[in-house]
Amino acid sequence: MFKRFFWISLAMALLLLGSLTVAVALAEGSASPHTGPARSMTAAATPDDAARHVVRSGETLRIIAQRYGVDMRQLAAVNGIVNLDRIYVGQVLRIPSTAQPTAVPPLPTPAPPTPAIGPAEEIAIIGPGRGVTITNPALVSGFASSPFEQTVVVAVLDGSGGRIGVASGIIAGEFGQRGPFTVTVPFTVPANSQPGRIQVFTESPRDGALEHLSSVTVMLQGAGLDVLLGQLEAAVNGKDYAMLESLMAPDFSLGLYRSEQAQFKPDEMRERLQLSYLGPGAPRLNFSVDARALLGSQITLGPEIDHVVYSTGWGPNQDDDAFILIGNVDDRARWVGMVYVPNALIDYRSDANG
Repeated sequence: MFKRFFWISLAMALLLLGSLTVAVALAEGSASPHTGPARSMTAAATPDDAARHVVRSGETLRIIAQRYGVDMRQLAAVNGIVNLDRIYVGQVLRIPSTAQPTAVPPLPTPAPPTPAIGPAEEIAIIGPGRGVTITNPALVSGFASSPFEQTVVVAVLDGSGGRIGVASGIIAGEFGQRGPFTVTVPFTVPANSQPGRIQVFTESPRDGALEHLSSVTVMLQGAGLDVLLGQLEAAVNGKDYAMLESLMAPDFSLGLYRSEQAQFKPDEMRERLQLSYLGPGAPRLNFSVDARALLGSQITLGPEIDHVVYSTGWGPNQDDDAFILIGNVDDRARWVGMVYVPNALIDYRSDANG
């Protein structure tokens, strides 16, 4: 019986030992596949966690590489990027551990758009607009291109098509490319307001031939000659001395026929008119006579005299003549002087009196 008990106990011990061996083997087998990779992940985590970058709008692989001071191709290799031009917003990039981040430069501010100009429009006038009234000097702006020189020529034409002002300007921008221009053009103010035209063109440096031309119709602000003449006629006929004084230039010139002239202030001239010339007379302005032709070579008028009006009926005997001189003062027509002709000195055509 004892022998039988011994063999049973031995069998149970061997069975228990085998179970423990299998358990240990299973435990080691289940742990070993994870232990190696875990150690590998832990080793790789240090450089990965050191620098990661999330791609933002406007960034390129080159910009990111420059920021961290790494080679762009190295950065692409670390992240498995084949096409260096293809990264996307929100993409997370691993940065090599040797990289040192630097400040990200701000994205450039886009330049304001250039006003659209048709492909065939070599010159475009932006200002003045069509029909706008312009005064002296004219300010003309726009866009133009010249294949030879970066210059444009701007001309002001009056109602008859005559050129009354011209100036040149520089086209801003690269040589031969379209760019903006602004030109100030002084011009001779016409006697009265009238339609005119602004021309902008480029010329060939070889022979001066016109290359490109653009124009716009405008209204030229005149000096107001017709208005002044109407006011003068009414003031002379009505002997309105206050009105006459207001129409005079600050320095009024009075001269006797074939004699020297003297300068008077408007208030001084008003007194002379009232006492000696207009007061005792009954003058009338005669607009039908060409006063310049009537004077001929008897009197030389300066370039500052724009218009001359012939008149009769002056003085105590109402038989003296006077030539009313109109000039331009600050681009406005003004009564600038008078040539007084006593009856005894009249030696021009007799048919002018009527």
